Amino acid sequence: MTPTMTTFRTVAVMALLGLAAAAGAADDQLTTTLRGVVDGNLRAYDAKDAEGVLRGVHTRSPEYDTTKAALTEQFGALAVTATLIDFKYVGHDDEFAVARVKTKLVGPAGSGFSDNVTDSIVLFHQEGGTWKVWSDKVLGVQFIAK
Repeated sequence: MTPTMTTFRTVAVMALLGLAAAAGAADDQLTTTLRGVVDGNLRAYDAKDAEGVLRGVHTRSPEYDTTKAALTEQFGALAVTATLIDFKYVGHDDEFAVARVKTKLVGPAGSGFSDNVTDSIVLFHQEGGTWKVWSDKVLGVQFIAK
């Protein structure tokens, strides 16, 4: 029996579906890993653990020093808690991964802090084989009435 064009097409489609499934599984694993980076940073933030937060930030990030300085200021003056509201993996290339992250920030009653939900695009980069936050860009802030 000689293979027909239909047989070749069927084999090609099956191969592509197999590659898509493998890519999907890899993306699912990367999504879980990146979400874990964000979760870890937020847990450290809530614990006022600046070193813990900075462990999740790439040391060569252009935002590393400003993040370090901001944490010192925020932990001294505010008792804000951070909660992950939404995490959507966007994609990656051979160097960076991207996710859209929504975080709810709430201050104690009477603190004067404006509770809000921040919507950001977060860029991740590996350092020593570990994914870390490279930078973020705030897309918008929605203030929450108390």
